[in-house]
Amino acid sequence: MSNAINEDADDIAAVAAARAEDATFAARVESERGVPVEVTIPIEVIEANLDGAHPLKAWREYRDWTQLHLSFKSGVGRDLIAQIETRRKQGSVETLDRIARALGVPIEALIEDKGE
Repeated sequence: MSNAINEDADDIAAVAAARAEDATFAARVESERGVPVEVTIPIEVIEANLDGAHPLKAWREYRDWTQLHLSFKSGVGRDLIAQIETRRKQGSVETLDRIARALGVPIEALIEDKGE
């Protein structure tokens, strides 16, 4: 029984450490960008990614934004946003950074894994 309690305590400590690391990361990114950044991934975004949606489209739809609205907020053309979402173009680092800032997510949240 004592072993199980120690394992639970270790798990709780690990979760607390991970949350502190996430908070530190969010604070650093927020100070660099000047806007708050989401550090957790909502289940709706995860499900959309699992269903094959591009991460950009998943986050945009999670925010309930149209491509036109995201274009206005990010300064990136609606056509380019559509091409990235449909995987016809990847988008430059600068473009993805502008979109990430508008969506309030780290740029890494918009980049697909090569294995996907």
